[in-house]
Amino acid sequence: MKFLILFPIVLSLLANPEEIVSKELSCKDFKNGKFVLINKKTNKRYLIEKSKDLQKEQVFDLTINKKIQKDRYYKILWKSDCQFILLLDLAKNQYDETDKYINSNGGYLCTIKKIEGKCAIIETQFEGEVFASEVCKTQ
Repeated sequence: MKFLILFPIVLSLLANPEEIVSKELSCKDFKNGKFVLINKKTNKRYLIEKSKDLQKEQVFDLTINKKIQKDRYYKILWKSDCQFILLLDLAKNQYDETDKYINSNGGYLCTIKKIEGKCAIIETQFEGEVFASEVCKTQ
């Protein structure tokens, strides 16, 4: 009798394995992994790889689908699970006066504002300017 009661429950779980495995992402899921950001205004695709305290960016021009600059490396300083500061890693990058200026003025303050599916809306602030971008987790 117990078998007959449990059988429909087990069968429904096997029929919908995505419901078992899927979970909503949180800010913590955006701390490590591979991500993509598409900037439609500049027609660029950014491939982002994050580890605990380092971010690597590769930039591609969408019109020619080719990499258009050297990889950029940033140090990540986590203020909370949903907020971090990006500073250009001057030891790993070629840099100019603008890069030094941004670092010396606190870097970019990034805040994860909203998560939908595998994507997060991240607001980036520097000196009163704010812009939002959508970053999607690929791995």
